[in-house]
Amino acid sequence: MRTNLRAVIIAGAMLLSACGGGSGVIAVIDSWAPATPPNAETAAIYLEVDNGTPADDRLVDVEIDRCEAIELHNTTIDENRIMRMRPAEPAALEIPAGGELVMKPAGLHVMCIGLDAPFRPGEILQLSLLLESGAILEIETPVENR
Repeated sequence: MRTNLRAVIIAGAMLLSACGGGSGVIAVIDSWAPATPPNAETAAIYLEVDNGTPADDRLVDVEIDRCEAIELHNTTIDENRIMRMRPAEPAALEIPAGGELVMKPAGLHVMCIGLDAPFRPGEILQLSLLLESGAILEIETPVENR
């Protein structure tokens, strides 16, 4: 009898795990911005956002007081091996239920336009991420060269 009860408990735990018993929150699990040259007018910011909820969401905007404007971009390489940066399609900014949105160099990124000053290593940037659901994630992002 004890062996059967143990098997039922293990099976139940596996079922909960498989059904996405996630954290129940959307959270930034990594963020960073590379340092910029002294005269740079733009900068990139990279994020990894985990969706531990059962509902899809989407990143719609980012606010930071260090920039005149923010654009969400995607970098692609065309058939001639030329790298191009374009505004990200809304579908590219989806944060699927139980999944994540990953922004990284040569891919999706936050483009900070009209910097008030260069990003320096060791500096901490204050960002607000606005989600389609209405949630706002307030985060601190380090400036570091990876």
